[in-house]
Amino acid sequence: MKQTIIYSCIFVFICLFQVIAEEKISLVDIKPMKAKVGFGGYYTITDGNTRSGGSDGTFNVNGQRAQKGLFTHAESELVFSIPAGVRKFVAVGTMPNFKTVSREVEGSNTLLGSWDYEVLIDGIEVYQSEPLCAYVKKEVPITVDIPENAKYITLRNHMLGNNNADHSIWGDPNFIKP
Repeated sequence: MKQTIIYSCIFVFICLFQVIAEEKISLVDIKPMKAKVGFGGYYTITDGNTRSGGSDGTFNVNGQRAQKGLFTHAESELVFSIPAGVRKFVAVGTMPNFKTVSREVEGSNTLLGSWDYEVLIDGIEVYQSEPLCAYVKKEVPITVDIPENAKYITLRNHMLGNNNADHSIWGDPNFIKP
């Protein structure tokens, strides 16, 4: 019994150490090599407010108000150099909280404006989401493994239908270094 408890404690410690040992590098703090935005401008969000219009420019990540993100408008493309030693990219595709369901189309609610999220590593697609309006919480969890020696990552939002109010956010975008 004592051995089981000791082994359990050691296992938990190792798991916690691995989580703590991960280094996050926020893309908010990195200047993109390229930033093409469909309407308006590209900018980083560092204080939790998108300032993109409407009465509430805040946004959520994992159901909680978030502080950091990349704001674009579909059709957009952001290209970042990948720092040495990074093995993963994580983000949550989301939208400003002021956006609401606007109409019913074929029995389902849709957003005023819809877009998707695509990630490429060195020009090769490694992730493609469904349209944001297909996700119940209007949040798209994005996790991409980055191969060793990868040079750059491309983040794209595609306009699906019209580009009315396609305010897309890459919430808490981070490179992860093990």
